[in-house]
Amino acid sequence: MTALPDIPRLYTALAECLAVLLFTPALTPRFSKAVTGGVTLLWAAVLSAFLGLTGNVPGGLWIPCMAAAIGLSYLYLWGVWSITLLEAGYHCARAFILAELAASVEWQLHCALWPARSPWEPLSLLLLALVYGVLFGVMCYLQHRRPQPAGHLEIGGSAALTAVMLALTAFAVSNLGFLPGSDINMSIFSIRTLVDFSGVLILTVQHEQLRENALHSELAAMDEVLHRQYEQYKRSKEGINLINRRYHELKVQLARIREEQDQTKQNAAIAAMEQNIRQYEAENKTGNPVLDTLLTAKTMECQQENITITSVADGRMLGFLTIRELCTIVGVALDNAIAAVRAEPDPEKRLIKVAVYSQGGFAMLRFEHYTETAPALDADGEPKQGTDLKSVRTTVGQHGGSMTMHWENNWCTLRILFPLPKNK
Repeated sequence: MTALPDIPRLYTALAECLAVLLFTPALTPRFSKAVTGGVTLLWAAVLSAFLGLTGNVPGGLWIPCMAAAIGLSYLYLWGVWSITLLEAGYHCARAFILAELAASVEWQLHCALWPARSPWEPLSLLLLALVYGVLFGVMCYLQHRRPQPAGHLEIGGSAALTAVMLALTAFAVSNLGFLPGSDINMSIFSIRTLVDFSGVLILTVQHEQLRENALHSELAAMDEVLHRQYEQYKRSKEGINLINRRYHELKVQLARIREEQDQTKQNAAIAAMEQNIRQYEAENKTGNPVLDTLLTAKTMECQQENITITSVADGRMLGFLTIRELCTIVGVALDNAIAAVRAEPDPEKRLIKVAVYSQGGFAMLRFEHYTETAPALDADGEPKQGTDLKSVRTTVGQHGGSMTMHWENNWCTLRILFPLPKNK
């Protein structure tokens, strides 16, 4: 068989850079976009230069040089992106074996079509762009075509170790034919490509399993939030019904008191009775019974906490939301606001405002509360939500809406915008 040249080192460098960058969109950078971009370019240049300069090292130094190249990618992932050392190792292992597959497939096609042609001729570079474009395009589609967990996927020690061992095993087996003294022929290329493909497939399946497990955990937590808010709504509705009955009884008693002939006793009894009645006048009338119940319950809770809550709401436009959806949105928003203002030592600063109104074919829900502590927002100005706000965002997204948070002048505003159904 005719001996074939090995893959050009710059081809390998390009594949490794593309493979690493394929997984970074799901990660959060540690620095600004400008710094992240600058460091990324520097890392790509250093990696390419290193691989290019070490292309003709003796066989005994080949493995250490490859390890050093992997180490550069590992340091880049860990240093630039907000991930742990284990997560950096996991992503680095996936990127490494994917780069090996891309470089192997491209060079095998090159050698099959025109083994004597220079890798730097226009036709060779066109083949390089085509193969890398298709392969990394397909991987990018597979990586991002399905819902992703909130934030980046957290990787444990077991998953990281498994990925690293699989990548090392695939690399070792795929390169057995390239030991010193071996002839590099098409059969060797085919074996390497097949082994690398198997490694990528196994690591992809592992990643999908981790993603599915994370999504199931999130969905379970979100369902718990939905259930908790719905149960709270039902308890609130029962309590408000009791209050309404008590309210009616108090009014009957008030009428009897007015029949009292002794003016002094009458005035004292009326004053006491009216004070008691005010405790039950928190009921809101918005045109939406579910929203009425929620606002009334939260208003009564705020009264007990010495929190001033005001609401101006037209709930009639929210009929397209189910009870659970409305409970989740309003319940979580007000629970977060109450928790925030409860920490204010000055009762006069314990303020919450609620507004529900239509605006240009959209339903706007605004939840404002006073706080001297700015909320945690991501680079896009959106809240770094926990499970509760994640459930709200998911519910809002199911109706084509949006959720944003803004903090200015010690006021935190949560805005939720829904497109109104055409038949509304």
